[in-house]
Amino acid sequence: MMNKEISNAFKSPRKLTLDRLSFCHATVDDLRHWTVALSVMPLGDAAQAILKAVLEISELKCEETLRFDLIQVLQPNIENVLHSLEKFFFDKNLIHTDRNEQIIELGNCLRGLTIAVYADIARRSNQQIAQKKLPLFAIKQKNNLKIARQLATYYALQQMCILLYKQQTLYSDSINYQWVLAHTLYDIANKNNEIFLNINQIQGTHLPVNNIAQIYAQLLLLDIFNTNQIRPTEIRALYYCSQDWAKMIQILPKETSLSRYFVNKKLDHAVIYNQKHNQGMDAHLFIETQGLLEHINKTIVQEEDNITKTERQYLTSALKFHVQNILSSSNERRHERYEYSAQLRICFSIFAAHYYLSNRIGFSETIMNAQSFTLHSTSNTQNIIEQSPLTPTPAKLLDQDSKQIYITEVLDISVNGYRIHWTGETPRNLRTGEFILVSENNNRKWKGAIIRWIKQASNKSLELGLEVLGQDTFACAVRLQADLQNLNYQPALLIQNHQLEYNKISLIIPNLSLFKEKQNIQLRLGKHEFQIQLTKAVIITQSFIQFDFELLNNTQHYLIEDFILDQSDHFSLGET
Repeated sequence: MMNKEISNAFKSPRKLTLDRLSFCHATVDDLRHWTVALSVMPLGDAAQAILKAVLEISELKCEETLRFDLIQVLQPNIENVLHSLEKFFFDKNLIHTDRNEQIIELGNCLRGLTIAVYADIARRSNQQIAQKKLPLFAIKQKNNLKIARQLATYYALQQMCILLYKQQTLYSDSINYQWVLAHTLYDIANKNNEIFLNINQIQGTHLPVNNIAQIYAQLLLLDIFNTNQIRPTEIRALYYCSQDWAKMIQILPKETSLSRYFVNKKLDHAVIYNQKHNQGMDAHLFIETQGLLEHINKTIVQEEDNITKTERQYLTSALKFHVQNILSSSNERRHERYEYSAQLRICFSIFAAHYYLSNRIGFSETIMNAQSFTLHSTSNTQNIIEQSPLTPTPAKLLDQDSKQIYITEVLDISVNGYRIHWTGETPRNLRTGEFILVSENNNRKWKGAIIRWIKQASNKSLELGLEVLGQDTFACAVRLQADLQNLNYQPALLIQNHQLEYNKISLIIPNLSLFKEKQNIQLRLGKHEFQIQLTKAVIITQSFIQFDFELLNNTQHYLIEDFILDQSDHFSLGET
């Protein structure tokens, strides 16, 4: 079953054409007995058998309450098979092989068809309740249909959360009518006053998200988090955290001053950022995320007092920064893209950047080759330096793959970035949030940049969005002030970004949980070392942190300017 067929199933209920199931009798007990044999089947055979079973259940002529019971019996087997299939391709190479593509398609079919079964139960139950004028003795039948509608709506949206999470992990697009179906299901539940009913009380379960309003809010949150910009492990973390955060989201029928997003239920789209020039568009629901933003801000200031068990397990400083940034800034593109054709050279990681910006000398060697340096600090610290041998950090050895420079094709550009096309094998550091060096040709110096987003493209290729952080990038080193005896240095990069009135200078440091805002550290530039304070984290990713900083002694600023001027005059890209 291709995505087109799943789209059709999302668009409208499947036709009921089967009088019976081909593999067992259409009873709960017989289906349970049939599922026992699945455990001894090879994975491929089990997957195909379950897919066929779900397909037949979706087309069986039966009561919707029975259809719900049948798909519920199959649900654990569906999840087990999908989990096994996903092991073959998740967290592997971003460009999939033909075999992985087939496995992904099989998984999407199984998950999509399961969603369609639940959605059909909800839609048909709602239609039957509305159309049938049931006599008094059929009140029980009507109540059973209501329960089937409530539970099926919940489970359809729950499965859609998982489907979206998997799509985001693969950096792939949603299926046509996926969002229209989600909005339709929520609308049915809302009109029947069922969005706040506790599913756990109805079914005797212990689900972490316990009503339709919250599961729909979780689904919207997963889209809001804009996960083309983060890594699969972070997407997984946000999926689990969103189960806690869903209850902090307000979904309202009218706009308020805090309505950050809105939903048009007729559009095959999740949420739309709410601003003045959107006012001409139909808005059926308004979404407030201020409560979640305030919660995230509290976890940053007072972590232990405001963090849940799930957040403690999954929520990193990089993810806090990502969520805070998404929920507090404009979601619109700031700069227009322009057609542009060029080849772009790329190398990955701070270590590789340090190597090339140091004229192909390893980090340890650059430290050892410059043992004679001037420390702009106290005389006591100077004495400790003179008595202690320099011990560079045990740097990650750069193998040939880590030093590799890749050639890619530019699709278009904006003021501060590139959109590029990537084919072939993907290096292990090709991940969102990774620091990179880029250069358009051999005659231009390297520019520091970040991989902002990744998307699957056609013909086994990727599209990448790159943001240039600064036009000038220089190798340097940092260490903690308290680390005087061993002088363990970390590789770092000085970034200069040319702005209208002045040149802004910032630091790129590996994200090792050692360096924080308002912290005093030592900055090593060539043979000079300075005391600085890290003032503000501008970017936090799993790979690095970009800090604004201030010199503790402002009179030394000319030394940094001299360093940048000297490096700019003498450094060139060189041959590769």
